Amino acid sequence: MDLCDHFSVDGQKTLLVTGIEDIYTDEEVKQVFSVNGNISRVVRISDEENGVRGRVLIEYSTDSAITKIDPIVLGKIPSPNDPNVAWHVRTVRGIYEEEVGRRLAKRYLDELEAVAGNSRAGFLKALQDELQGSRGTEYTSPTTSNAPSVTATPMSVPHVSSAPSPSFQASSVPIDEGIVNPPHLQKVIVEHVIRSESAPLHSSSHPRLRTFSGRIPRPNGEVDYETWRTQVDLLISDPYLTNNQKVRKILESLLTPATDVVKPLGIDSLPSAYVAQLESAFGVVEDGEDLFAAFLNCSQNNGEKPSVYLTRLHTLLTKAISRGGASLNDASKLLLRQFCRGCWDQSLITSLQLELKKDHPPFFPDLLLMLRTEEDRRSAKYDRMKKHLGSTRAAVHAHSILGMPAHDADPVVTHNYNQSVNLKPAKQPNKLNRDKNQEDTTELKRQIEALTKQVERLSHQTQNAREDCNIETSGCLAASTTFQRTFVPSGMPRAWFCFKCGGDGHI
Repeated sequence: MDLCDHFSVDGQKTLLVTGIEDIYTDEEVKQVFSVNGNISRVVRISDEENGVRGRVLIEYSTDSAITKIDPIVLGKIPSPNDPNVAWHVRTVRGIYEEEVGRRLAKRYLDELEAVAGNSRAGFLKALQDELQGSRGTEYTSPTTSNAPSVTATPMSVPHVSSAPSPSFQASSVPIDEGIVNPPHLQKVIVEHVIRSESAPLHSSSHPRLRTFSGRIPRPNGEVDYETWRTQVDLLISDPYLTNNQKVRKILESLLTPATDVVKPLGIDSLPSAYVAQLESAFGVVEDGEDLFAAFLNCSQNNGEKPSVYLTRLHTLLTKAISRGGASLNDASKLLLRQFCRGCWDQSLITSLQLELKKDHPPFFPDLLLMLRTEEDRRSAKYDRMKKHLGSTRAAVHAHSILGMPAHDADPVVTHNYNQSVNLKPAKQPNKLNRDKNQEDTTELKRQIEALTKQVERLSHQTQNAREDCNIETSGCLAASTTFQRTFVPSGMPRAWFCFKCGGDGHI
């Protein structure tokens, strides 16, 4: 450390290399050691008599270069030009730690010698007891393994350093708590503990799946397969649940006959195997082209709101896309085109300008929100109209307003005044057209006369039939009157009937 103070170098980011000959320049030395990081400067130390020769201090720009040096690099490395010549590489930080360790060991041995007294047997006994007691708390310097390969200085203690160095207690070395337990390591440990404690609670609080049986018609309280499949997909994507817990929840939500389908799999199968088995039994089996054709043939029903119709279209389109009948990238465009084609409320399409948005269609949520907003606005306006005009007039007025011509009807071609004046002689019918029109008129007159004669003849026949019917009706009425007069009911007794003798005329 005296060398660092003398040459004004930072010992935390400096290497001490010995054995470098004078034939190597500073640039060559930098080229050898620049693999660890950027070197700020190279300081050569003059040789001393009976000392180590070729000492060089290599200072890096940052101390991270020293931290990421491979321990294999430390120690002996061959010279670039002569492999038989070795360079001894050590970190100044490691040299300082060894010096501190030797001082602490020497002080510790002095304290033991003072406690044991002058007796050599007492000193050895105290040292042996201390070594046995501190065997579980050994501390070994990370640089001691490289010490024999580098040390050439007369700083070693031959008799004392070999005994206490393996049993150096960690409690006697001042170690920073941030090095042993860095903040990022503490954060990882705390997060792991929190996740481990919250995992059982999460699994127990996971909601149960809705019941599914696969029966047709679907019983009350059960859901269809598509709804049940959506819940199962969320369950499978939950990272806090094990496969056994997922399988258990799937089995708890199934009833017969769905249970019979997955019963052969057993409880050791994966959740994906259960889903695949049920998909083959209750999933969509229609072809994608058939589903897309059903989507194109879907129109708005009587009394169905446009928003409900759009939702029904979206469901059909989703099924068609899942079976490969349509492309997912064209979903919004296909949905808007079919809605404009199958919705009968043309005024709604015109007010929202949906025909103009076919090239850049909105997404399904945005389009659904637009329709619901327009429906709510119309409903509120119709309520105000009923309060002001009455129910009957409001209905008639709304029907007359909403009965607009279709947007996709054939356009009426209009011309300006100059074009109509210029084209007016060309619009006059020629002689052939005039003769043809006269022939058509004559034919129509002849047909009208024939129809008139038929009507007169039928009217005479109808009148004669009525007269005959009146005569027959009068005869029937006379006969029925006579019959009513002569008819005497036998079941009911007359008012002058005598119940004693059975005669008439007296009581």
